[in-house]
Amino acid sequence: MTVDQTIMLSNDEEQRLSQLRQILDKAEAHYEIFSHPETIISAEDGVERGIGSLSEMAPTLILETERGFVAAIISGETRISYKKIKKALGLRNVSLARPDVVLRITGSQVGTVSLVNRVFQTIVDSQLMKANAVYGGCGVPRHTLRIAPLDLIKVTKASVFEFTEQKESQQ
Repeated sequence: MTVDQTIMLSNDEEQRLSQLRQILDKAEAHYEIFSHPETIISAEDGVERGIGSLSEMAPTLILETERGFVAAIISGETRISYKKIKKALGLRNVSLARPDVVLRITGSQVGTVSLVNRVFQTIVDSQLMKANAVYGGCGVPRHTLRIAPLDLIKVTKASVFEFTEQKESQQ
């Protein structure tokens, strides 16, 4: 595990990272937590900073449904298909939660939401299963979690199915 101690953390941020490590250690997950001088907000930012490939970037999006919130983890190469999620989960209404709602329910800004959200139902797009490791938020700015997809699924008790489509601008 690599954490650069030169980055000053608030007590809340230290507690979040400590809780995340405890959850991952208890599950015997193979992971690393990296620190960065800047917060990585998007999958493209992660690629630009040399974290990994776009297919390994794993943003966590918080969705609002009639049954509550869902943490949806996708590949950086794709975008969500609300139609596929509605069909697979038997939902009528699915939308991206507003940034103020995401902050209120997760304690994290959009772009830093943790891959590990055990409070919400978690879904992982099957595209991520092709990667040996995925990179995403820790719930703390300037930190990235690297974890094997199978460990992520085990820790979050996620459902895995195809619920994305390729981004149109992809070449």
